[in-house]
Amino acid sequence: MNNQIQRVTTKGIFYRDKKILFVKDHKGKWELPGGRIEFSETPKNALKRECEEELGLKNIEIGDIIDSWSFEVTANNTDYHFIILVFECFMGDTIIKLNNLNDEQTEYAWVSLDDVENLNMREGYKNSINKYKLYKKLK
Repeated sequence: MNNQIQRVTTKGIFYRDKKILFVKDHKGKWELPGGRIEFSETPKNALKRECEEELGLKNIEIGDIIDSWSFEVTANNTDYHFIILVFECFMGDTIIKLNNLNDEQTEYAWVSLDDVENLNMREGYKNSINKYKLYKKLK
């Protein structure tokens, strides 16, 4: 029997100039910025910490929760169940500094709403963006 690990992560939708901020992982998949919630940490505090660690963003505001979804993967005889919480976010900083020591992301990009569907990413992220578009009445 495989080991089983459940992880809860928090992700942010940053929307500016009709574009959404994405980061690319080492497997070449795009995702929303954010990361794992540490023990006794709130989802919003985790998102703030992750955005500062990964992108150098210090003055973000976190708004409403937009979506939640989950997926499962198996790696090295371990079954992982990831629960993703997606929040609307606002940045005070305008300069993003991808941390050189960051072992999670290789690049970031502002992607237009029309191009999101073409990105190599988990379907859950695309669904979250579609819910955000409905929430904000965006076209």
